[in-house]
Parts: sequence; C-alpha cells; structure tokens
Amino acid sequence: MKVIICSLIFLGIANAHAAQVCNSKITKSAPDSRYQLEPNNKEIKDNTTNLIWQRCALGQTWTGAVCTNTANISYSWTSALQQAKNIGDGWRLPNIKELKSLIENACYNPAINLNLFDGTPEDAIYWSSSTNIDDATTAWTVNFADGIARVKKKNETYTEEPSTASTPSRIIPHTVRLVKNQ
Repeated sequence: MKVIICSLIFLGIANAHAAQVCNSKITKSAPDSRYQLEPNNKEIKDNTTNLIWQRCALGQTWTGAVCTNTANISYSWTSALQQAKNIGDGWRLPNIKELKSLIENACYNPAINLNLFDGTPEDAIYWSSSTNIDDATTAWTVNFADGIARVKKKNETYTEEPSTASTPSRIIPHTVRLVKNQ
C-alpha cells in the first residue's frame, strides 16, 4: 500500500507544472507598461522596440480572454520559416535579438510577461530566424523556461532533456511566436 501511495505522489509531482516564479527584488525587464494591446487583443505592441507580437504562439487561439490549445506543436527551423511565410501579412520569425527582447529577467518558468503572453508554456523552445554564424546547420532559440538563448540543429523539432535525480526526462517542443514591424 505504501508503495502505491508513494508512486502516486511521485507521479503527481512529476506531472505537475510549476507556476511562474518572479523575484520581486529584481526590476522587471518587460513590465506591463512597456506593452500596448492592439485593438484586436490578439497582437501586442512593444513600445520599446516598436515591434508587433502575436499574443499566442502558433497552434494557439486567442478566445478574447486566454490563449487556448497548447503551443506544443513542434516545428523544425525550416517549417517555422514556412509557417510565417504562409501566414503572410508581414508576419515573420523574429531574429534572436528581437526574441530575446521578450525575456523577463525577473521571472522563470516561463521567463516572459505572462500578463500579456499568458499562453506561453513554461518549457517550450522558440525559434528565431538567426542562423548560428559558427555552424550554418544550427539556429538560435530561446527557452522561456530559463530565458536563455541556445543554438539548436535546424532540423530538430524538439529537445529531449535527460532525467536527473529529481526530474524525469522530458520532450520539449520547438515552437514559434511571430512578429512584424509596426
């Protein structure tokens, strides 16, 4: 009986999603005041960069209150570029500098302003359009779990994180949030 109860507790912990954690002693790098909702509420203007961002990642839908569905649709770098091209209307994959501008340095899980980008999963990796100059088979990404930019193989659609003593292995999708110039 103890084994069953311990197993159920472990499974519950392993499958639980952590809530965003913010440090109130760190000045927010992406506060609400920096952004402006566009009239359709599906787009957000960054008043610092003058870029317009999709509120929801590809695969999600804005209901008028929240981003529904999951952003856990996985894309390779080439398919991410193609998705942006298919949507058109000026939407594109952000370069790494633009994507990093969304990072909220005071928070993690995810490291983004959840008041505006509320559907951002805590563990998705977002593609940028920037190819790594040291290896043309890789491109820059941002993992909003920790807000760190890393290079990934362009043909990858997910990253597998190995298990540790405290966490099970996980599959992390490579996803997309589009941007356009004002």
